[in-house]
Amino acid sequence: MEQLEYRRLIKVLEQVAGARKGELYPVLAEAVAVHLGWIDAFVAENPAYLALGSDGEEQYLTMFRPDFVEEYVERWRWNNPFASRDGIACLSRHGVATLGRLRLRATEPERDFADTFLRRNGIDDMLKIVVRSPATGAVSTLGVPFDGDRRAIEPSDLLMAATLGPLLIPYFDANLVPASVRDLTSGERDVAELVVLGLGHKHIARRLNVSESAVEKHLTRVLEKTGCGSLTELTAQWNRRPMS
Repeated sequence: MEQLEYRRLIKVLEQVAGARKGELYPVLAEAVAVHLGWIDAFVAENPAYLALGSDGEEQYLTMFRPDFVEEYVERWRWNNPFASRDGIACLSRHGVATLGRLRLRATEPERDFADTFLRRNGIDDMLKIVVRSPATGAVSTLGVPFDGDRRAIEPSDLLMAATLGPLLIPYFDANLVPASVRDLTSGERDVAELVVLGLGHKHIARRLNVSESAVEKHLTRVLEKTGCGSLTELTAQWNRRPMS
């Protein structure tokens, strides 16, 4: 790796190291955008296809539109080539994978995911980086979308990604610590789970068959009880494991 690329990585890690507890994602997203040119990077915590024993729940930390996240979860999630046998093998073996490579051996539904869903949303290729904690067993992936008209994935991006993944582990362990939710009611938990998926109040109200004002009241109590000052902080701290 060239000296300049090391310096860019160090800049990312310096910025991430200064993130306050529970605020890793927005700091990381800004750092990789500024120093590596990776725009709109997102985090999927405990991806079901990589986490052994996962109950299928995933937490998405992203700046994508809520309707994009909702459509992905409800329609496309299991057609994601990164969740294919080839994708899992590549991510597990190398810690990184690209959509372009996986598409070469993709099934028709997987190609439809790439050519219909992603391309419709301006994404022509994607880079995935695994951050697996040996201490906790938690698995996260850092996803980086690429718009082919502006920029393609270069060999230097792959090298940077393979180097960055292991270096992020200590920061993920320290910062992506969920807030306590023991005091939340079932209604508050339901609202919180949908909020961290990126759904808007109207969608949540329709999903739970309640009024939008009820959603707002529940969310206000969730923020108060968890001590979160914003939806970004709540998203970064939310715990999807079974609650006692």
